[in-house]
Amino acid sequence: MNGRFSWLDVSATSKFAAKRALGTLYALRPRSPHRKIVLLYHSIGHSPLALEEAAFRRQIEWLSSAMKIVPLTRLLGSSEAAPFQAAITFDDGYASLYAAALPILRELGATAAAFLNTGWIANESRRQSDAAAGHHPGEEFLLWREVEELAAAGWEVGSHGVDHLDLTVQPFDIARFQLRASRARIDQMLGACSPVFSYTWGRHTERLRQLVAEASYTHAVGGVYGALTDKTDPLAIPRLHIAKGYNLNDFKAVVRGDWDYLGWMQRIMSRNQAPW
Repeated sequence: MNGRFSWLDVSATSKFAAKRALGTLYALRPRSPHRKIVLLYHSIGHSPLALEEAAFRRQIEWLSSAMKIVPLTRLLGSSEAAPFQAAITFDDGYASLYAAALPILRELGATAAAFLNTGWIANESRRQSDAAAGHHPGEEFLLWREVEELAAAGWEVGSHGVDHLDLTVQPFDIARFQLRASRARIDQMLGACSPVFSYTWGRHTERLRQLVAEASYTHAVGGVYGALTDKTDPLAIPRLHIAKGYNLNDFKAVVRGDWDYLGWMQRIMSRNQAPW
């Protein structure tokens, strides 16, 4: 992730070490017998911030043995008694979802949800990412025919806005346009858009959540670490961001909840943000 939480996700070796040390302590607390989580990825491959394919494969192989991997909307609407459930999501809409993530997940019998910046998804000429716009550097975006194949393979496709904008600081009319035009574009191209919206950089405010609901989304996913509970706001779903640099033991710790303390840190930091 980028923006105000970037130090939690793309950090120096010393910060990874600090996360691991705090996670070891946090793991001593009593554990719940039930855990529902949403994982957040961006890209798979060899670009500067991408998770390597081999690492992604190892993560999903372990995850499938430790938890039940389910589609996002099923997890969000589920009251299943299964003790451990996880959904996989990708933000932005990079080409590696089709080239790398799809084959691995298909082989392992899993699917994911792809949240697209629809203004960057082209028909023929693939668009390049723009780091100045908050994209991951060195990436290319999906083509619509590839998005169609993801949907045909059982992936859910939802909106991440038309552009990669922080909607918490945009005028209301621009925020409304981003929410509605992106959903309309996916409806047009695929026949249906996921009812789940993904906030850019995971940022949201009470007013933005209201606009999301007014745009007929039933749920929205953010970027705060944590698991879903009975008290989770459906328009503020927590997600566990899996950053490049996390080793397999880090991934296991994140999934188990050993790093959920990061969510408390994020909430404390967010109090310093001016409300929209």
